[in-house]
Amino acid sequence: MMRSLATSEAARILVIMPSWVGDVTMATPVLRCVRKAFPEAWIGVLVRSWLREILDGCPHLDEVITYDPKVRDAGLRGGWAFVRELRSKRFDLALALPHSFRAGLLARLSGAKRRVGYNRGDRGFLLTDSMRPPRDGDRWRPVPKSYYYLDLCKAAGIAIDSTRPELFCREEDTNAARQLLDRHGVGADERLILINPGAKFGSSKCWLPQRFAEVADLLVERHAARVALVCGPGEEHLVQKILDCGRTRPINFSETFLPLGTLMALVERCDLMVTNDTGPRHFAVAFDKPTVVIMGSTDPRHTACNLEKTVVVRKDVPCGPCHKRACPTDHLCMKELTATDVLEAADKLIRTHWNEHTRQVESCRHGGDHG
Repeated sequence: MMRSLATSEAARILVIMPSWVGDVTMATPVLRCVRKAFPEAWIGVLVRSWLREILDGCPHLDEVITYDPKVRDAGLRGGWAFVRELRSKRFDLALALPHSFRAGLLARLSGAKRRVGYNRGDRGFLLTDSMRPPRDGDRWRPVPKSYYYLDLCKAAGIAIDSTRPELFCREEDTNAARQLLDRHGVGADERLILINPGAKFGSSKCWLPQRFAEVADLLVERHAARVALVCGPGEEHLVQKILDCGRTRPINFSETFLPLGTLMALVERCDLMVTNDTGPRHFAVAFDKPTVVIMGSTDPRHTACNLEKTVVVRKDVPCGPCHKRACPTDHLCMKELTATDVLEAADKLIRTHWNEHTRQVESCRHGGDHG
């Protein structure tokens, strides 16, 4: 058991964040817990440059430090300049949340006196306090990423309040999202459903575009909602296939580059999200939005928490979960999932949460009438 940290031992804290959109979001409870444990500390996070918009509005942080591995590793001079900058911040404690060797090395190079992380990938010598990850015999045990990251806090004596992720939209991102919706004629009182057909990880996570199109058509017809398609860079062809296959015409947000901050604000505004198992699904959880997650190649145990408003739609297949970026066979895990499966999940969430919201609004309205 690692000893607890005294306030004087953690005046300056570095949290090294994961490298994927969803994992960064699932790590945000760590930031809240560290701030609560050390309210007077200077807290910085180290994150890849393209992910900084996820954390820029976070009130628990004093600085978001960014790096780009390709640029940093391009030459010794650039690499040592980055290390000198990091060491100049004189960290007392570094939490290395990812289990990669690079994260352990960054913790060591930061000069932090205490370096807490998991002992995986032969990186234990880079840490002062290393923790064995959960195992089942000779295999790593799949656990929700939020638990995985928070267990490092527990090991360091930092109290855990909740596994709930939280995100904070900057005013400029909220304004950008509002302007985008205005351009497409989406009123403030209209129901908005976001469909996210891509996945940066790889095509193995992607459901069939023609089935997304069928779901989009039926959601419009059944619920009189506005449906909008969002995607990441390089995924515009998936949106185009959906538009080509459908009867209705969803809003196409892929026509212009959509920064992560603006996407976060759109998710905060939406009433339902239908998505592959990819980063934006965790935005929806953080903003407490009803979410249908279409899951194929990935193990659901890695994300099995905070699912109160999430329905995971998946099929057990003999070859899965494989965690391969591209399916080497027939993509059975996705082909087995029908539009009916996804629509049933969406309808269930809409019946429960849209009606619940309507009842709350009506209750407040009538309460005001009698006040």
